[in-house]
Amino acid sequence: MADSDRPGRRPPGDPVFLRRVLSALVLGPIALGLTVIGGHAFAIFIAAFAAAMAWEWVRMSDKDAPPRAFSIATGTAVGAALLSAQGAVEWTLFWIVAGTLAAFFDRRPRGRAWESVVGVAYVGATVAILISMRGEGLEGLKAVAFLLAVVWAADTFAYLVGSWIGGPKLLPAASPNKTWAGLLAGLAFGVVAGLLLADWVGLDGRLALALAIPTAVAAVVGDLLMSLAKRRFGVKDAGSLIPGHGGVLDRVDALMLATLLAGAISIASPGLWPGGAA
Repeated sequence: MADSDRPGRRPPGDPVFLRRVLSALVLGPIALGLTVIGGHAFAIFIAAFAAAMAWEWVRMSDKDAPPRAFSIATGTAVGAALLSAQGAVEWTLFWIVAGTLAAFFDRRPRGRAWESVVGVAYVGATVAILISMRGEGLEGLKAVAFLLAVVWAADTFAYLVGSWIGGPKLLPAASPNKTWAGLLAGLAFGVVAGLLLADWVGLDGRLALALAIPTAVAAVVGDLLMSLAKRRFGVKDAGSLIPGHGGVLDRVDALMLATLLAGAISIASPGLWPGGAA
């Protein structure tokens, strides 16, 4: 979730909110349409986003990064996406590990090399799991649809309630606008979204609830982690590509950690997550 650093409540007429709505009206149908189509169209879409995410991470975390650092990060992210689309699990893992190591050794002379490791591995693993989860069939669509529904509901209502209603701050060190009310609203609506899709994705109510709760929590925590990272790096937004949101990382921060959680659940308990694969 992109967050403005201006403290206080933001009414519906706030220009930041209006830009977010317009961006969502443009990007939302595209993302949903390509998710439904799946296959290579979805993979190429995610690969393009992966390149932007990796570039933004290097830009905000490494002020002295040479062009080589951007090439390593974006190459790792895009390669992970495309290899995952081919079902090459071992090669995807190898590519992410190799790219992460290359980023580490490139960054090491400039210090804080672990920041490159975290960013490259985080982006690469996220896009690889998301593409692998989607696949080409209806079951893959159900898997990603359940994930997106929970994350988007949690992210959207956490933002709306936190910004418009206000209340006690959740973590001022991360963002002056995130509140406990927003957290609770995000969790509640994320769970509701999961329950609404339960029948369609083939889950009973209890299992849908058991999956939606940690997924909604991961969405909110992922947003907070990216906010903390931006504060550490001294930037307001990860980028400026998406009006009202900032960069791509600002838009998908909640989805990233939730995707890793979904992948971990699918690996630990095959068949538990809708679609039965990751």
